[in-house]
Amino acid sequence: MNKLSINPSIFPGIGSVSIKNVDEEYYSKHIEFPRGANLLYLRSIKDSDEIALLTKYANSEQFSDDEIETMLRYFLNTIKKPVISDSNFDILNSFGIDIENDNFILIDEWIPYVKKETWECIVLDILRKTYTSIIEEYNFNVNIPIDLGSWKSDVNRVEQSLLKSFRSAFLFTLIGFLYGSNKSQYSSFSDFFTNEFSKRIRFIHNMWISKKPEAEVQYIPLFDNFYNLKEFQQQELIHMIISILNNEQITSNDKEMIKNTLIDGAENFHKNINSEGLVLEQSLIKPVVNYVAELSSADENLKAAQFLHEQTLYSPSVNRCYYAMMHALKALLENKKMLSNWTEKSLNVKENHKQLEEKLKFLVRNKVINKCFLKDFKSVKENRWIADYNVSLMTEGISEECLLKAEKFLIEIKKLTSS
Repeated sequence: MNKLSINPSIFPGIGSVSIKNVDEEYYSKHIEFPRGANLLYLRSIKDSDEIALLTKYANSEQFSDDEIETMLRYFLNTIKKPVISDSNFDILNSFGIDIENDNFILIDEWIPYVKKETWECIVLDILRKTYTSIIEEYNFNVNIPIDLGSWKSDVNRVEQSLLKSFRSAFLFTLIGFLYGSNKSQYSSFSDFFTNEFSKRIRFIHNMWISKKPEAEVQYIPLFDNFYNLKEFQQQELIHMIISILNNEQITSNDKEMIKNTLIDGAENFHKNINSEGLVLEQSLIKPVVNYVAELSSADENLKAAQFLHEQTLYSPSVNRCYYAMMHALKALLENKKMLSNWTEKSLNVKENHKQLEEKLKFLVRNKVINKCFLKDFKSVKENRWIADYNVSLMTEGISEECLLKAEKFLIEIKKLTSS
């Protein structure tokens, strides 16, 4: 292979080791780690496909989508880091490097892993300008260098959590190109990466500005395979999503995108369910999606009722008050694990209006919610029935009373389900 010039600084360096000559008067050889392992690997490449890709990289040439896919497969795989036993620990060996005849060499069993790490660094460098410019479009209000490498860290744990979230978004975007179903929507890898990484960074920004100042941020794979949600807890996931949906700084378009993405993801997951997926769906996905969707619908219906009341449209306002309360009740029932499972092929539960009211009565009997809220629910329901099905006059007073009851009901539901 012809000599290629590659900037070694694209590989991480956290320490170094030197070898003294025989009489120990001076150091004859020196290696940094883990960077040295990457460079040793590059010097040893014999595969023609790798050599061709490395040559194009060294010459700053453009890659085809197929070539990008090949590079991604080099490191987006299940190859694990070799295990070093405590009894045989050696600083160089822990990075896959050994010394033979006063020369540094790669340990054979480490070669697949070092290959993986090497190509990840190369792809990071290829995409650095693009991912940096996308992240810089958003004001995260932090002064940290943007580096998505696995070795990059920051002493501030909150800012480190942000870097980790950026990296997760980056890797999930690349995985989406390899294995996702929406690649065909884009004209090229460049188009795919720009759009898909951008929406993930926008989502991270929305989480970042919705959290408490001292809280860490964690990337939620909302745009990715829902099996990746397994590491989250119900309340943790609900809290993060609801914080975004309640944040007035976030645009309504972003909120709608998040809610729709959550529902679409759950729908696709539900339609392709298996035994493993059923456990995840019932323990996490359904409780989170149902709760978020129902609470969001409750908020929307209450806002619609308020708007209709201001327009002196009292009958439709009363109608929306009832539906705000009904959706809030369904959110409470989901929180208490009292809603039936989704029906086959759709995100639909079987409870009708009468069944929902009976379950509310059960919650009152068990002192989960005060009986005054059952009384308010029945009152607004009766007024909604009159407004929708009788020839009658809905007054401003009745509409205003229903609004107050619906608003109190929703506040109580949020309080009961927030812990």
